[in-house]
Amino acid sequence: MASTDPSGIDKVLTDTLRSLAAQQSTREDAGASPPEGHGEAADGLVRVRTAPPGRMTALEVDPRLLRLDLATLTDHIMVAVNNAMEDLQRATATPAGPVDLGDLGRQLSTIQQDAARQFTTFLDGLAEAQDRLSRRGG
Repeated sequence: MASTDPSGIDKVLTDTLRSLAAQQSTREDAGASPPEGHGEAADGLVRVRTAPPGRMTALEVDPRLLRLDLATLTDHIMVAVNNAMEDLQRATATPAGPVDLGDLGRQLSTIQQDAARQFTTFLDGLAEAQDRLSRRGG
């Protein structure tokens, strides 16, 4: 029985997914704590913590701020939340690792060559089928 993926694309994708899964499990095994953002305002009298995907997990307001008017208090809270969200974004940003462009180029070239061979085989099969049909009909 012929292979359903003579170009090898399925194998490349499978290998890539396996590598990504291994990298992810390595990170998880390292015991990394979940990312968290921290923000403050009003000289630390308002403190906020955030967690992915963008939820506020804690809000602490010093009782001394309750003497402020509502607009000023909500401004301080908004600043603290925005600071915590920015901190969370920095904590969850995943910098791209180094890419071996030579290896990537070789893999893409191999995929291109295999796909070209597969397409040629497909076209040859179609031409052969057309020839057989012509011989039967004529």
